[in-house]
Amino acid sequence: MLLLRPSTSPTPSSSLIPTPSSTGALQQLALHLSLRLPTLLTSAPSAGKALILNHLAKLVYPERQNQIVSINLSDTSLDARSLLGSYVPSTVHPGTFEWKEGVLVRSMRDGKWVVLEDADRGSPEVLGVIKPLVESLGLEKWIGGRGKLNIPSHGMVVAHDEFRLFATRSLPSREGKFHPPTFFGSHKFSEVVIPSPSSEELSSIIDSKFPRLSGSPAQAIIRMWESIRQLGSQPSGKDVGLRELQKICDRINSLLSTNEMTDISMDHGRLLNLADIFPNPSIREDIYLEARDVFFGIGTPTPTALAHSVSIAEVVGDQLVLDRERQQWVLQGKLAQFNVDRDSNGLTVAVRVGRTCIPARSDKPIIQTNPFRPFAMHKPAISLMSRIVTAISHSEPILLTGETGTGKTSIITHLASLLRQPLISLNLSHQTESSDLIGGLKPVDARIPASALQERFIDLFGATFSRRKNEKFETEISKAVNHSNWKRAVGLWKECTRLAMERIQAKQVKDTP
Repeated sequence: MLLLRPSTSPTPSSSLIPTPSSTGALQQLALHLSLRLPTLLTSAPSAGKALILNHLAKLVYPERQNQIVSINLSDTSLDARSLLGSYVPSTVHPGTFEWKEGVLVRSMRDGKWVVLEDADRGSPEVLGVIKPLVESLGLEKWIGGRGKLNIPSHGMVVAHDEFRLFATRSLPSREGKFHPPTFFGSHKFSEVVIPSPSSEELSSIIDSKFPRLSGSPAQAIIRMWESIRQLGSQPSGKDVGLRELQKICDRINSLLSTNEMTDISMDHGRLLNLADIFPNPSIREDIYLEARDVFFGIGTPTPTALAHSVSIAEVVGDQLVLDRERQQWVLQGKLAQFNVDRDSNGLTVAVRVGRTCIPARSDKPIIQTNPFRPFAMHKPAISLMSRIVTAISHSEPILLTGETGTGKTSIITHLASLLRQPLISLNLSHQTESSDLIGGLKPVDARIPASALQERFIDLFGATFSRRKNEKFETEISKAVNHSNWKRAVGLWKECTRLAMERIQAKQVKDTP
């Protein structure tokens, strides 16, 4: 399949590792892409749908950074206005409204690739809005035909020549087969099934991403992962997929130092288990703790989920050749060493918990953290701190679950204080809006930021000039701020800044030998 691209720039690097299954999926997608067909990607969870699409986008448009626009249809707050557009208050003409196009219409005009994630979980209202666009891109269109969508009261929108439409759905597969899609308008999509990688493909992927684990270690980890998957999943728990396999490989790879690699047995003549590959029992215990956080360390609110987690823990222990008594000791009795490295001035340089080390922030944070307060590093706190530090070192999101007052916020605050990292706490509720997180236009009383700026100005003014000799000048500035006379206040601020710069420059010239 030959695809033309508008640029001759070299293809940027991609994290996709070629395998027979990924190559076949790319060939099918390239065919649908050349025909401008609306394509439905079906696969098991974390099988690489987004990775394959991003790789294809980089191949076709190497110079574009944001060619793909993802829209999650499972979001219950998503409505037709978000896709098509709506009237919003004008920022240019107060008291009036102006039409603002939605994300789908803007993507059509800009020639983006739109990916409708979890299309099988979208609401009928949203799917009904998208259906006319899907129909205009179907096989019935004439050669070279573009997508079209009618916007009520705003006419027909014709998509850019480079616009493409994709949809995804993630389902557990049975022997690589999936049931046909049944969501509204699904028959208008052309489906491409992305198969899950085989054991041989998984081994080659791990060999490429984690050279330390290539060969027998990768095969043994895959067998452990497959044994866990054979236990099935629980409705209240999370599925074990390829994402968990990559996490455990990443964590095991971080555990191994250069010296420890020489102790790994690489006998390729027979099938080795993890105990043969990692003869050091301390390493296997650490691997067991890492597997806890990846596979069975999540909260278990129901007895069925708890029994399932116990089964996973036993399978992992058997793969690592750890008996039941040793498994219980590792989970409940083994305690990682907690150390805070400090320099000669007493400032924290790094925090070490077990084999993990996180360096502290070297510069002064812009957002000040809460003042340091005593924190008791008892056994449960050290155990929790060890798990948090390990997750941070791997850039993994963390969900702390517990009753009120058990120290969830306190331990994060203490760690942020040690590392001199800015900490921002947000109390989420049903009234929290997306604009509270990513920003938006809101009415602002200028007196609030002006008062904060005035307080900062007074502190700097007192450190630079004599406040007793300049009492009248300071009074004039305060009067201008209190009466919202911003033109005069800004003018006085600028004048004071100019005088301060002249004084500093004169002092520098005087001190120069």
